[in-house]
Amino acid sequence: MDIVRKLLLYLEVAVDYKPLRSSDIAIGGYSDAQIGYHLGILADGGLIDVIDTNTKDSKVFSCFVKGITWQGHEFLDSVRDDGVWSQTRDKLKPVGSASLEVVKSIATTFLCNQLGLQR
Repeated sequence: MDIVRKLLLYLEVAVDYKPLRSSDIAIGGYSDAQIGYHLGILADGGLIDVIDTNTKDSKVFSCFVKGITWQGHEFLDSVRDDGVWSQTRDKLKPVGSASLEVVKSIATTFLCNQLGLQR
């Protein structure tokens, strides 16, 4: 899930009123294949808006990223804070992984606690 957060943080800054070519996205520690795969699932999940540029010969998901969707911004806002993200990751360790909605729910709970709000 770290790559999802890193991609959304990257795209929030990098996409500025013109689509960004997926091959131009570089996130330290991740291969082009990993980045492409996660861009594809972010698009499938409705978190980013893309123009698919795959061909039958494509080995890595290829697209132009047009931007982050409302749903993508909602998720990103729940995991943006490094402290909240660290607590969320720690909470998920016993189960290994979880759905996006579960991750968002855990992060939102920590965020609300940080703000002194009841959830």
